[in-house]
Amino acid sequence: MTTIEFDDGAADALIAAADGASSDLGEQAFTNRFSVEGVVADFKGAYATLFTQANIVRSEDTLSLTGVLTDLMTAVGESRRQADDERQRLSDLSDWKKREAERERQRGSGDVLQESSAFVSELVDRRPSEVPIRATPISVAYSARERNRTRGGASGGTSSADPDVLRTFVGMSRASDLSTAQHVIQMKNAWTRFASACSWVPIESSTVITSLDTLMAENALDATWIEGIAAEFDAAGGASLPDLRLDGVVITAASPALTKLLQPGLTPAEVAEAYALLPQSDAYIEGFPLVAQYFLANLDGVPAVSRDVASRAVLDAAVANPEAVAQLMGIVPDGPLAEQDFEEQVVALRKAVDQADLTAKELLGQDGASSIAQLVGFGVHDGAVVAAISLGDLDTASNVTVNVPGMKSNAGEMKSALTAADELVRAAVRGNPDASYAVVSWMGYNSPSEFEVASPARALSGAAELASFMDGLHDSRADVPADSYSVMAHSYGSTTTSEALLLTQHRVDSFISYGSVGLTNEATVYDLNADEVYATQAWGDGLAPVGLALGLGTRTNPTILDGVHVFSSGAGPGTEAVTQHDMFLDSGSDQNGYLSADTTSLKTISQIVANGRPD
Repeated sequence: MTTIEFDDGAADALIAAADGASSDLGEQAFTNRFSVEGVVADFKGAYATLFTQANIVRSEDTLSLTGVLTDLMTAVGESRRQADDERQRLSDLSDWKKREAERERQRGSGDVLQESSAFVSELVDRRPSEVPIRATPISVAYSARERNRTRGGASGGTSSADPDVLRTFVGMSRASDLSTAQHVIQMKNAWTRFASACSWVPIESSTVITSLDTLMAENALDATWIEGIAAEFDAAGGASLPDLRLDGVVITAASPALTKLLQPGLTPAEVAEAYALLPQSDAYIEGFPLVAQYFLANLDGVPAVSRDVASRAVLDAAVANPEAVAQLMGIVPDGPLAEQDFEEQVVALRKAVDQADLTAKELLGQDGASSIAQLVGFGVHDGAVVAAISLGDLDTASNVTVNVPGMKSNAGEMKSALTAADELVRAAVRGNPDASYAVVSWMGYNSPSEFEVASPARALSGAAELASFMDGLHDSRADVPADSYSVMAHSYGSTTTSEALLLTQHRVDSFISYGSVGLTNEATVYDLNADEVYATQAWGDGLAPVGLALGLGTRTNPTILDGVHVFSSGAGPGTEAVTQHDMFLDSGSDQNGYLSADTTSLKTISQIVANGRPD
């Protein structure tokens, strides 16, 4: 045997996941400290003490987990070096045994010259060690603590606080946890892969993984607890309250199953499993408090029909009371997202959803096209409003496609993407009327400005969100999977998607990049979790080459990569050439984007979506 059960890629993925989680937790601890300081100035009494104590435990556990994850990175890195040494030892020993077998043949040949050659060779060819190199056992043990939120047996005293300050803290805490949740998911996935693919390394303890879940659960309980206290102060007009009254604050009125579901950090598969235990009705979701609807709207692994109900409820609330919903989402004055921008994007998103509903109705009667639109996510990520709208039923469509936009796209400007989705569905139906389709316009990340395109930062931030979303499409339909899953990406969206396809747990059938500014250099095309990779770039697209040049060193033009199927965006029989970098241009324009009606690129992409390959 010249090999061992140790996958370098799995080890590297775990190191990267631990690094990301450790950095994020460190930032969370720092941010939470200042948030707490902003609360305690106006929070007085026994419940102020409980709040402070709970956040001391939170800070200590968060920083301790940061250290343990750093230790894990070091341990896995050492295991990787030991694995290299053991593989080299095994290889050297195997080669030596082959040479020794040849010398043994020479010794028994009866030829004096061959016997002499064997003797001399043996003198200089020392036998490598036969003692196996043992990997240092990995132990990543830590137990995050539960937090006390009750006073015990005391009967007197009062507490006072500014409820608006408390709610602001809750919004910021939840926003921070939603960001951390993706790192927790990546840690779980990377650890599972490492444990399976690197069994050569003994694992003595891995409680840090469950402690990440405990930390997220305790943070969520704290947020619900403080939100309940704020509601009590509101009901009392903001005055001081007897501690006995605050003792009655219900930490969670939800069932244990719902509490489990709404815990940040669950993988899409865990979400799907937890959701299956709940009542499956629109009325049940409509009865949730707004914060629960907000969480459900953004839970990958929940069926699209349920996410749609929750997302629309949150959007309706945001239109009616943008200030309250902005606070719920953790948007603060002087933050990266101005409240005025939030309000404007919410109104624009409302119009986009209405447009999608009308578009879906116009598709009624076409074979293979569903007559519904679904809002499958609405929230804030990385300082931007994010959302996803599906044209078609994601829970039942046989062919599911996710379209990822590029530079300067946002949830408030989805008109072009939705019109492009409409064109794609119509073209796909013409290619295969026996299939049904759902095309998602995914605005789930903070896309870069023109000044940020050179950096991979926005792609790396969005990749975890996109990977989770795509895995959720699979896991929410585990019993009735779609026939085909495709992801297509425009411009910088292809960079984000290539990073995401290194993180997904499920493979897609097709990855289609158009007008790409480059795929990540972190891996080859064959490392992506996609069965087939396609790319096109139009001669009339003057911006994609600029984006490629700006990203030199971190990404590569997919049209020159081995393993990529390149197709034309030029004019063809009955089709028009793409003349601009845009995803879509209105029919009144004399120019064409990649998904404009009657273009060669739209025809080819629709064939891939409909039949899994260009005709």
